[in-house]
Amino acid sequence: MAAALLSALLALTAGCGAGHGAGPPTDSAAPTSAPTRGGGNGGGDGPSWIVSGQTLARLLAVDRATATRAFDTPSTYVLTGSGAWSVPDGWRSTPTADFTSYGALRTALSAHRLDPRVRAVLYDNEHWSLTPAAEQADPARYDRLAGQLAHRHHLLFLAAPSTDLTGVLRPGATTAGGTFDALLGTGLFGRIAPYADVLDLQGQGAEADPARFAAFVRAAAAQARAANPRLTVVAGISTNPSGQAVDAAAIERAARAVRSDVGGYWLNDPSAGTACPRCAGPFPEVALSVATALDAGGGGS
Repeated sequence: MAAALLSALLALTAGCGAGHGAGPPTDSAAPTSAPTRGGGNGGGDGPSWIVSGQTLARLLAVDRATATRAFDTPSTYVLTGSGAWSVPDGWRSTPTADFTSYGALRTALSAHRLDPRVRAVLYDNEHWSLTPAAEQADPARYDRLAGQLAHRHHLLFLAAPSTDLTGVLRPGATTAGGTFDALLGTGLFGRIAPYADVLDLQGQGAEADPARFAAFVRAAAAQARAANPRLTVVAGISTNPSGQAVDAAAIERAARAVRSDVGGYWLNDPSAGTACPRCAGPFPEVALSVATALDAGGGGS
């Protein structure tokens, strides 16, 4: 039974953070905090966002004016793929290239394959086939290498280690709560924080349980900021983490529970695919409803 609970949690958190479809550089740590409207601890006039280009296109199709108000800001990181440019003309948002492998990031930069308009890179390392096993086994090392490499190329670095890496780092964690606690116990977020400008906490698999979601996000954010007070921390939220049905009200409750602890959110609206085979979306109306409520909602709850 315990093993089944762990498997369920890992299935809910795996793959659903994927977005597929800056100051002077340094060799060691993040040079400066990333641009935000609300700051690293939340508040201000609205949250920072990470959103995939595919999700943004669907939100714009639902209500262009509302989506523009929420996401046309320097503190919105739009994950833009190599196949098509995903940032609308004239927008102030930050074009961001996303990778699931440090090796792929290194190759793209050494071969000058990034669009010159890109200003940030995101490393989404998870316990899945898209991240090499060696990188899964030592995420702190590869996040450090990725952050150092990004900063040498004058790019902001967004780190997004998945909670399902617990299955590699602490395979003995056999309960749902134990999975989160075990990952916190590795000190992973504090070890990554000095090399990141933005850290995403992929707790969206627990958003249907706001108390558990909030406990994890708060503890992880505190651990990370103790190592890098300038860090912007965002929390992952999703319309359907691995197909789990979560309505707009539930997502908003979870997000508001940590609004004073984070600077913003990674808004996921995934559809079924390699990165998330169990996903049942997209649900752009739900995603835009949540984004609109949070963007207008001010400080924490």
